[in-house]
Amino acid sequence: MNTGRWGILVLLLTVQTFANVGPMGLPAIAPLIRQDLGLSLTQAGSFLSAYYVGPILMSLPAGWLADRWGILRTMVVGETLIALGLAAAGGAGSFSVLIVLMILAGTGYGLLNPTSTKAVIAWFPPAQRATAVGLKQTGLPFGGAVGAAVLPLIALLAGWRSAVILSAGGVVVLGVATLFLYRDPADLPRATPGSPAPSMWSVLRSRDLWMVASATLIFAAMQTVWMSFLVLYLQDVVRLPVVTAARYLAQAQAMGVVGRVAFGLLSDRTFGGRRRIVLFLAGIGSGLCSLVMAGIGPGSSPWLLSALALAFGFVGIGWNGVQHTLMAELAGARAAGTAVGLGLAVSSLGVTLGPPAFGWLVERIGGYRVPWIALAASMVVALALLGFVREGRRRYDG
Repeated sequence: MNTGRWGILVLLLTVQTFANVGPMGLPAIAPLIRQDLGLSLTQAGSFLSAYYVGPILMSLPAGWLADRWGILRTMVVGETLIALGLAAAGGAGSFSVLIVLMILAGTGYGLLNPTSTKAVIAWFPPAQRATAVGLKQTGLPFGGAVGAAVLPLIALLAGWRSAVILSAGGVVVLGVATLFLYRDPADLPRATPGSPAPSMWSVLRSRDLWMVASATLIFAAMQTVWMSFLVLYLQDVVRLPVVTAARYLAQAQAMGVVGRVAFGLLSDRTFGGRRRIVLFLAGIGSGLCSLVMAGIGPGSSPWLLSALALAFGFVGIGWNGVQHTLMAELAGARAAGTAVGLGLAVSSLGVTLGPPAFGWLVERIGGYRVPWIALAASMVVALALLGFVREGRRRYDG
């Protein structure tokens, strides 16, 4: 295995981080956007949902493109689309225009995420994969933590539009860095003339891949509901200022970084390469956090709010890298990008549907308690689906 793999991982982690500062930071400035554009609660909680329409549409073809077309080209195109979407979103004058532009940016992320995971799978041996993919995937919560900490400050000083446009500039810088610094490992499996191409159908007909993807659809919905509504909930119900509420979101995102590394290490070392048990632990913990959140109200202790935000960040965000690794290993190296793309496409459906459904239920019922309990109950279905996954059928050689 090439000795430069850790340098490549640092590059991929940095790319993943900068790609998520703007999109994952938007919930932290949602109250400001809501006030400026005159949005409802459901609309203000739907920015991430719109962003993840792109991954629903593009993750599966992106994984297939990465398997056939190449990692570098696919990543750079993805970064370009993210930057264009965010830069244009900073000038949006209405909710509908903002949503369309977030979908455009999400299309870029739909290209970038499965492709960068395929790059990690290509560079690292099986015994280190969950840890390496988990490290790469810390870019999402780390970028979200940076966005939640920095975007409100910029938005209060220069307006939310300037904050979003500035986040687009960071993606441009990393796109240029990717173009000049990324290279494939010498032993990357490649299609050659006359050899069979990776089959999308072989991925689509795998029951185990569909079970993992369907289970983590619920994981992703729960994660995004928390990210989309935490600041709105703390402002509306607990009566916190937006900057104070955003700090709890930043704490959750920061602990998500720790969770993604910790769960990767648990899977690779403590559990001897088993992936499913880590997903079970993450699912149970996420459900319990949502139940506790149902009891949070005015006057809640800052220590309790911090503990809850940190706990959910660890379990509710930390599972992602292990899911990517399991999907890739179930498919084999040649079809890893396609398999990860399938997982992202299906789980992104949960991201897109979860927050609007949660917001609608809050408005329909007139409170948050029942929606939080319903969110926790949905995890029972996810854990049941994981129980049907035949993890022993993983492939490493493609």
